[in-house]
Amino acid sequence: MMVTPGKFKKAFALALFLSAISSAPVIACDTNIVLAALTLDEAVKGVKNREEGKVLNAETVEIEGEAVHVIKVLTKSGRVKKIRVNTEEKK
Repeated sequence: MMVTPGKFKKAFALALFLSAISSAPVIACDTNIVLAALTLDEAVKGVKNREEGKVLNAETVEIEGEAVHVIKVLTKSGRVKKIRVNTEEKK
C-alpha cells in the first residue's frame, strides 16, 4: 500500500490525537503511532513535520516481537519526548 503525504499527515494527526485521549498506558513513551510499513528515515521525517524541537536519536528496536521505531525529540521547553512509530499496520 502506498502512503501519500496527505494520507500520512492525516493518519499521523489521528494517531497523535487518539494517543493523547487514550486511557491505555503507553510503556515508556509519550506517543504511539501506527502507520503502514515505514522506514526509520520516513518515521523521522514524519516526526520532524509534526513535532517542534530537535530529534536527538532514532533507532529501531523490537518490542513484543515487533519492530518499532523509537524517536527521541528535545522539545522547546527542554523536555525529552520519546515517540514510538510502529513499522507496520496492526492486523
